[in-house]
Amino acid sequence: MKPDKYRSKTAVRVLLSLLFLTLVALFVLVLLPLIPPTEEQLSNSTAQLEYSTCYEIHIDGSPVFYLSDYDNWTTSKLSISEQDLPYNTQTVTGIWTRRTFTPLCYGRLIAEGTDPTPWEQEENARIRQTLGHRRPVLQQRILNLRKRIDELHYFLRVHDVSDEGYNTIADYEAAAQQELTDAQAILGIISDSTRLDKMQVRFIQRYTLLQNDSSGNWHRIPCHILEMDAPRQICLIQSKRWRKLPHSQAVYDNAISDAYRHRSDSLLFARQDTTKATVFYKDAHYHGETNRQWIPQGHGILSSHDGRIYDGMWNEGKRNGFGILLNSDGAVRIGEWEDDVYQGERPIYTTEHIYGIDISRYQHDIGKKHYTIDWDKIRITHLGSKSKKRISGIVDYPVNFCYIKSTEGTTITNKYYANDYANARKHGIRCGAYHFFSTRTSGTQQAQYFIMNTHFKQGDLPPVLDVEPSAALIKEMGGTEVLLNRIRVWMKAVEKHTGVKPILYVSQNFINKYLVDATDIKENYQMWIARYGEYKPDVKLAIWQLSPDGHVSGIHGEVDINIFNGYRDRFEEFLESNCIQK
Repeated sequence: MKPDKYRSKTAVRVLLSLLFLTLVALFVLVLLPLIPPTEEQLSNSTAQLEYSTCYEIHIDGSPVFYLSDYDNWTTSKLSISEQDLPYNTQTVTGIWTRRTFTPLCYGRLIAEGTDPTPWEQEENARIRQTLGHRRPVLQQRILNLRKRIDELHYFLRVHDVSDEGYNTIADYEAAAQQELTDAQAILGIISDSTRLDKMQVRFIQRYTLLQNDSSGNWHRIPCHILEMDAPRQICLIQSKRWRKLPHSQAVYDNAISDAYRHRSDSLLFARQDTTKATVFYKDAHYHGETNRQWIPQGHGILSSHDGRIYDGMWNEGKRNGFGILLNSDGAVRIGEWEDDVYQGERPIYTTEHIYGIDISRYQHDIGKKHYTIDWDKIRITHLGSKSKKRISGIVDYPVNFCYIKSTEGTTITNKYYANDYANARKHGIRCGAYHFFSTRTSGTQQAQYFIMNTHFKQGDLPPVLDVEPSAALIKEMGGTEVLLNRIRVWMKAVEKHTGVKPILYVSQNFINKYLVDATDIKENYQMWIARYGEYKPDVKLAIWQLSPDGHVSGIHGEVDINIFNGYRDRFEEFLESNCIQK
């Protein structure tokens, strides 16, 4: 037997070993979790979580409508169908954590930015009080939707399926129609005081883990709330197919430092789904093609939290190429963009378009020489060189319509007007007359002079007022309001005499500068815009002058080339409803 002294030393060693192991265990269990993880550890333990919420408004347990954002009815998604819940979705970064074992839990996330707190029942009293105050906001939204639908429908009327973006715009119009139907139904519901007092609100939440597998494909795995203490604990319990990525690791939840919280607040999250990416910003999200730095490149859709949507082409994060912009106020912009600036429409010119010309004495008197027009040879052979144009095929277009200058001010007439008018009608060309506006005489005097010297026969195109004053002349005549009032007087006088609304010919710059607040003119009259290279159809556009230097066989010199805003069917509608009938 070993002496007692030896056994005593052995016992001491055992005790010391146990003490050491106890200290190590305490360090691992208590002190180690207090050590903040490194940036690499945090990066390797992150996961992405989609957090979706919406509000269900119900009466006696039966849902009547749904909202994605109860407080902001201006841009909130809405629906009256439970088959299409209007979720408000954001993506947050979660951290896999080591905690106590929980049955049925295949993984635990700490995900900041989520709010799984159930909707408090006592809030319903306040909500019922505020529902009635939402009516004006919803009424304005309905007006904005009607404006959007009108503009989209207008585009569809003057274009056909061969034009860029036609089918996409048809889809947006259908979506706006459905949104309008839902908004009108909801307005009717909250306007019923007998139902208003019975309404309750339920807060609906949905969590989805986004997991990228080894092949680069994203899987969407539903999650459930495990705890509601801060930071939020989300537990994945739905699918045993879930596995952590090979490089992922868990960290202790009490080691999540302020550095991580700051990092997650400023995160710009992006994920790749085959050829498309989804990028989440603080005030918007983007879905579409990107470069390797997640910057929009190619086609994509940017949806802002304020209700704006841009669907179109991008280059290095800027709108470039064809695109569709839908504003929350109902305004629509469709056409070409360059370096984030809207340029207008740039159509492809084909034989299907309706082309026309406008002429005056300058097609007869060029310098000291006089020329006649050979009406038997009239065809458009060149669209002008003032700007680049996309042309399909050879330019050899018939002249479908012709406007002829008749008068200017109260003293000038075009001596070739009557002969050109007779020849155009003789050759089956729809024609009309225009008056060149002067700042030196009243609108009434100029209207009377135009009426006295112009032919108005059945089938003629609506008269046109050509307004092209310089800024100096407008100032000299008394300013913008004086100018606009004289335009109104002329248009009303000629309309009364002819029975049709005249068309206003102006430049795009004139519209932008002087017609911004003249909503009555923009709404009551169709426009003929002089804008070379492209046009911006933000008014009721009838005709667009695409160049001042075109060529027409049978006419000497340069000729203004125009294009009707629409195809053959729309042109026939225009002739039937806008031409002189008496």
